[in-house]
Amino acid sequence: MELTSLGGGVHVLRGAVNSGLVETERGLLAIDTGLDRGAANRIARAAEELGRPLVAILNTHAHADHHGGNAHLVRRFGIPVYAPAIEEATIRHPRLEPVYLFGGAEPVSGLANKFLQAEPSPVDHVVHAGESVTIDGRTLSLVDLAGHSMAQIGAGVEMDTAQGVLFAADAFFGSEPLAKHGVPYLVDARGMLDSLGRLQSLPAAWLVPGHGEPENDARNPVFAENAAALQRAFTWLDERVRRAPASTEALLVEFAGAMGMRLDNPSSWVLNRATLLGFLAAMEREGAVRVVMEEGRWLWA
Repeated sequence: MELTSLGGGVHVLRGAVNSGLVETERGLLAIDTGLDRGAANRIARAAEELGRPLVAILNTHAHADHHGGNAHLVRRFGIPVYAPAIEEATIRHPRLEPVYLFGGAEPVSGLANKFLQAEPSPVDHVVHAGESVTIDGRTLSLVDLAGHSMAQIGAGVEMDTAQGVLFAADAFFGSEPLAKHGVPYLVDARGMLDSLGRLQSLPAAWLVPGHGEPENDARNPVFAENAAALQRAFTWLDERVRRAPASTEALLVEFAGAMGMRLDNPSSWVLNRATLLGFLAAMEREGAVRVVMEEGRWLWA
């Protein structure tokens, strides 16, 4: 992991999942804690390097790779956790993630892994998009960035200054992780596209993704790449369902092949199915596709 200062007492701990370290009156606020105990320990070492104690955690959303280090840091330092409404339920009860990905049923054993089910964490303070929250003397603006998850937030520090930083979580992905996954995981494709557009209009000097390089120019091609990936998926699905109705499972195999998505284990299968449904449901609400029931089969047409 690499510790980078963005100015104004704001630091990014770079890694597979980026974490923020924001200087407060007495110490450091950690924004997202990575996947597991190892990520938590790297955050603790970075705090030691900065010579300031950890005083709180703020989670942007409830995916395991963003709150998996919470429990270890809470045990070690006795610090409070802040998390968005709705998302906080899964942080408290991580079993909910594999359950909802498995369609609401008790999931198969292959979905009980640290990538889909983090260690449970307390949530001491529930926060909401659109409000400001002051944590140990440092005020952050919370921005609605839903789409990747149901109620993801961005955390903005000194947003209206030359050193303003927005921790944008997974509202956008760096070029390398975006290319790796083909289409980013999401629950609402239209919501994610809207959040991406809103992100670029915010007055921040730096935009920090959950995965990839911090960006200091909203005109950087990476934002167009993210939008293009979403639009490409919308276009492919529109053309496909116009040709003939298809079931979700049949569409998933074709969609994954076209978009370069993996379907080689139970976790990738349920994650990519959720992403597919996040597109189809958005298209259904807009009247671009419809649900057809045919001899007990659910078809998209």
